Amino acid sequence: MMLLTIAERYAEGRIDDLLDADQLAGAAPATPRERTRMLTVGAVVVLVMAGAATLGLPEAALVPLLPVVVLFVAVVFNRGRIPTAGQLSDLIIPR
Repeated sequence: MMLLTIAERYAEGRIDDLLDADQLAGAAPATPRERTRMLTVGAVVVLVMAGAATLGLPEAALVPLLPVVVLFVAVVFNRGRIPTAGQLSDLIIPR
């Protein structure tokens, strides 16, 4: 029933009033975890690349290894979802 109310009000363009105040009472706000997830991805990438350098991989092998590691770790920490271009750029340039 609540989903139907949201859909009807969204279709009517009432974006600010998708639900009534009494329906929102007691709802816990979502915890933002994106920053923590991206920091973890960055830390794991640094650890993997440092480990690869410590094992003696040549520098010519480290350069192509970096994007592969970044994409693999990002997919793992996003629970199988491939990150968007915006999320990948957030790894480099935080907003």
